[in-house]
Amino acid sequence: MTPDNEWLYKNKDHGMMAASASLGLIQLWNVEEGLAQIDKFLYSSEEYVKAGAALAVGVLSSGVRNDADPTLALLDEHINGDSHVMKCAACTGLGIAYAGSAREDVMELLLPIVEQESAGPTTMLEVSLAGLALGMIYVGKCDDAAGGTIVQRLMEASDEELDHSHAKFLCLGLGLLFLGRMEKAEAMIEALRTIEHKISKFAAIVLETCAYAGSGNVLKVQEMLHQCAEHLEEDAEHQMAAVIGIGLITMGEEVGAEMAVRSFEHLLHYCELPVKRAVPLALGVLNISNPDFSVIDQLSRMSHDPDAEISQNAILAMGLTSAGTNNSRVAGLLRQLSEFYSKEAGHVF
Repeated sequence: MTPDNEWLYKNKDHGMMAASASLGLIQLWNVEEGLAQIDKFLYSSEEYVKAGAALAVGVLSSGVRNDADPTLALLDEHINGDSHVMKCAACTGLGIAYAGSAREDVMELLLPIVEQESAGPTTMLEVSLAGLALGMIYVGKCDDAAGGTIVQRLMEASDEELDHSHAKFLCLGLGLLFLGRMEKAEAMIEALRTIEHKISKFAAIVLETCAYAGSGNVLKVQEMLHQCAEHLEEDAEHQMAAVIGIGLITMGEEVGAEMAVRSFEHLLHYCELPVKRAVPLALGVLNISNPDFSVIDQLSRMSHDPDAEISQNAILAMGLTSAGTNNSRVAGLLRQLSEFYSKEAGHVF
């Protein structure tokens, strides 16, 4: 790291945020030294650098239990501040730092943000990220207060708010609360079906897939395949969730995983574009840190697809399948792709 921090200011807005947040990964779990390096960026004049530093604090202390609780002390003031970017970063930082800890004091900070009334397009992003953070902190705990608040917010939200792409984070937060809890999610699924908006289908499927993740439940896989069978050109977000759901439900179980891979091949042949776009991600989820030769082969083919979303998802899935394996074949393929897509910023990113 250069002493004058030139590397940080070579970027713009979200680039700056990502660059300063990366300090959290570089100093991962090294709380004493890491905080000393990140702290100065929390007082930067650039809003995005400050937000990145708040995110870095969360990443740095993820899973670390410290008596002094520096993360809560540093992010507390920003949760209730006026800056939209800082609020979003602080919510996400708290979610990462306290994931799985079921801390009530952190929930009390986040609940008012989920419950806040809409005051413009930026509010829904704050609400959604706070909901996602709650899901991460209470993952698999089926907490009534957190679950009830998120469902209530979804029911009271206007159509305009639910049309916002960030509303999906709220659905994912709810899904995480019931991760792997199977039947315990049934009451919430019924409650979600009463929402009079297309997001109700998406939310119900996300919740169901999270609840049955890793269970290998064949009936649920059949239900998900049934969702994908409809030929929809638009309003098909729930189908994409169902495809990834098949991967989530069958992961960790060999026979089910083989069956899922065959099903994905059929989906690629016969389904509409929204379903095809989710297939590479589902393959990635199914084979996390398991760079199987045939799967990498399939993803490599998809990474050259004319549809930008399919190829981007395939590139991301290659990263998922080879995460932590130092696989030379995938590293070589990614290097080739970075040259192939050198003019496409989205693909290179």
